[in-house]
Amino acid sequence: MNTCKVTLRILIAHRLYVIIYLVMIGVLMFGIGWSLLTSGTGAGDTYAPSRPTVAVIDRDDGRGGIADAMRDYMKADGELVSLQDDSEALQQAVASNYTDLIVIIPDGYADALLDSVISGTDAPQIETVTSYTSGDGTMASMEVSGFLALTRTALIGDGVQVGAADFAEMYGDGAGSSEAGMASSPQTYDSRDASDLDQLPEGTVGRLTRNDLARAARSAVAVAKDGTVNHAIAVNHTVGSDVAAGDTAVTDATVSGFGGIMKTVLYPLFLAMTVCTALVCGVFNAGETSRRLSAAPRRASITSLERMATMCGFALAVSLIYLIVTFAMMLAAGLSPLTLPAAGVAMTFASTCVYALMTVACGFMLGELGFTDTMANGFANLFGLLILFTSGVSFPPDMMPDVMRVIARFLPGWWYCVSIDNALGFGTVGGVNVPGWAESLGLVLLFAVTFMCLGLAAGRIRRARRGAVSQAATVLAEA
Repeated sequence: MNTCKVTLRILIAHRLYVIIYLVMIGVLMFGIGWSLLTSGTGAGDTYAPSRPTVAVIDRDDGRGGIADAMRDYMKADGELVSLQDDSEALQQAVASNYTDLIVIIPDGYADALLDSVISGTDAPQIETVTSYTSGDGTMASMEVSGFLALTRTALIGDGVQVGAADFAEMYGDGAGSSEAGMASSPQTYDSRDASDLDQLPEGTVGRLTRNDLARAARSAVAVAKDGTVNHAIAVNHTVGSDVAAGDTAVTDATVSGFGGIMKTVLYPLFLAMTVCTALVCGVFNAGETSRRLSAAPRRASITSLERMATMCGFALAVSLIYLIVTFAMMLAAGLSPLTLPAAGVAMTFASTCVYALMTVACGFMLGELGFTDTMANGFANLFGLLILFTSGVSFPPDMMPDVMRVIARFLPGWWYCVSIDNALGFGTVGGVNVPGWAESLGLVLLFAVTFMCLGLAAGRIRRARRGAVSQAATVLAEA
């Protein structure tokens, strides 16, 4: 019991390591996990493109309502800004990237558009100036072209007229010379094949006014705002099946979010437990302290077992705290931990506990090898970064070079992440795989046993050579 108290007092005395590695680095890694959670929740259910800034310059004095309708049309997907119709102001707006697109409606445009519809010629062009720094202006100019096309179509649809003489000329049956004749032969019209619709009478466009143009422009705006016509781009979340023993259906976002956060704890857990365990072992293995423990009536192996049990208990407590924080983050992100498979959560927590014990064994090895605080910190940071970047947490394993994937298989971080994938059935595996989870976890445990054996061997050699570092005996001179 005294050994446990002393171990805890050493940890409290060096609490700066715990604050930096467990708390601060832990918060950083949890931030990465939070981004994984929020990327799969309701925040990403609807696609929201960037909104370009658009300025509409009306030099046609509002004829036909084109300028007002165009502003209303562009307001749905962009931000409208006001500019003076001055050459210097327009040049400054483009040069300073104040706007992504400038639309200039020239003088007489409404009348020219009406004339083009009546005569059947091409529609007149408007002037556009796009920004050179992004493609938002180009995309917005495409919307301007779409608005003008919709307006022209609506204008033609309202003004086109097909007379009875046109039908009579096409069918040549004489019945089309009157409205009664047209009504008496509907079977002949309906019996025509759909592929021959382009042979129907073209008709003519009657005289159109600016009021007709304004009505067509408002119709184009109404079509753009109609949600039943222009649907929002949405993301469909598929539901997984049979991910738990009770055949509980869990969304992929919940499972991947939980597994992703539990993977991120491998870095702060390795840093904190390795350095703290090496620090505790270094204090107990110091010269005077070690000799006093050797002279005590209790066996040194029992004392060593007690302090290692204390460190293991501390590591398991930290793992439990990380699990609770993970559940709290899921609730904050709108994901229910209750939908997770109980067996998968249990296996994931078991993987975290075994990995935590492995980090304690690594710290024990460093302490028995005689590493100082600086050396232990350096080793933990370098080896921890190597584990982090080869485990698949920083970037997907598919993006790793072949050499890095080979190196990763010789490190415990890779097998820790693979065990979580097998426990939850996502990531590098295609489903829940209990034998694969046990194999991966066994490899992590094998690393722990290896570190412990190396530490025990180094401690035995150090104790066998203790006489070389003991104080020199005092020689009494003969009087």
